[in-house]
Order: sequence, then C-alpha cells, then structure tokens
Amino acid sequence: MKGIGNRHMANQEYSRAYNAYSAALKLSPVGPSSHVFLSNRAAALLSLRQYPAAAVDARRAIALAPTFSKAHARLGQALYFMRDYSGAVIAYEDAVRYEPDNDVTRSYLKKATEKKKRQAEKEARGTHGEDVSVDASRDSTTAGNIS
Repeated sequence: MKGIGNRHMANQEYSRAYNAYSAALKLSPVGPSSHVFLSNRAAALLSLRQYPAAAVDARRAIALAPTFSKAHARLGQALYFMRDYSGAVIAYEDAVRYEPDNDVTRSYLKKATEKKKRQAEKEARGTHGEDVSVDASRDSTTAGNIS
C-alpha cells in the first residue's frame, strides 16, 4: 500500500495517495512502519492543503517514532501554513536535530524563523500592523482609531 501511495504522490494524485496510506494504516495501525504511513499521509494532506489534519498525522507519527525527522518536518510545514510560526520553528528545529544534514529542512527553519520574527514585530505594533499611539491633540473619538 505504501508503494501505491508513493506512486500516487509522484503523480500528484494526492487524494488517492491519502487513501492508500489510510489503507496501509488499517492493516498496521501500530506496526513497525506505521509512523511512515502517518508521515506520508501527512504529506498527502499537506498537498491537499488540509493543514490541521496533516498536523494531527505528523504528531501521531512523532508519537510512534520520536526521532523520525520527516514527521517533524511535516509538522513544521503544517504549522507554518496554519501561521503558527513558533510551533513551526520548534518542529523544524527537532527535524534538524534528527537529520542535521537536511538542507531543505534548514531552509524551511530559516523561513519559519523569519516569519515568527515578523509576526512578533507586527503584534508589537498592534493588531493591524500599525503603531498604536494616541495623539493628545486629536479628538478623543479618533484617537487610536485603526482601520
């Protein structure tokens, strides 16, 4: 089933890949390769833009195999697209810890770190990304009004 899922992924048939990995999990829900099936299903879900479901599968894969780098990277990707940049950074750091020579994951870690920094700067400026300050010379009905 894994091979069938991999072929579907290569052909960009993500729903079919998801179904194949799901079938493999039904046959072996906690077997020696279940973390791979879950991680691969997370990859299919990422391609289908089902980010919360991909995060669930990646976390399940990590629970079964805590040092499996690909599961951490897929969790990072799901969290990144869910705009949880802090979580993405942590997941990518874990992925790099378990597979330090993976340059692709390192580049995603860098990108997530930059987004996390920008997000923090934006939050520090206010909810709309603008400086929130009150000008005492302005009418109280317009002071601090952000649109």
